[in-house]
Amino acid sequence: MAEVSCDDSDRMANRLTNILNAERQGTGLRDPETVLEVWVTRKSRDWVIVQNYANGTSCIVAMGEHWQSHLPDPA
Repeated sequence: MAEVSCDDSDRMANRLTNILNAERQGTGLRDPETVLEVWVTRKSRDWVIVQNYANGTSCIVAMGEHWQSHLPDPA
């Protein structure tokens, strides 16, 4: 996936979960109509940032390797 890839939000989530074996690690509101998500693969710790739009479309806007979480685990 060297370029921006867009799809229906449900299909994008399904593809990330079932094909890439990724888990959503977090979400954040970018503006009233846009949510960003960080997805991380379980084994390789590759990461993908997905931008979700209110119209039901999602686009992969960035990706990389070796994700590390710096948030403390909840007690």
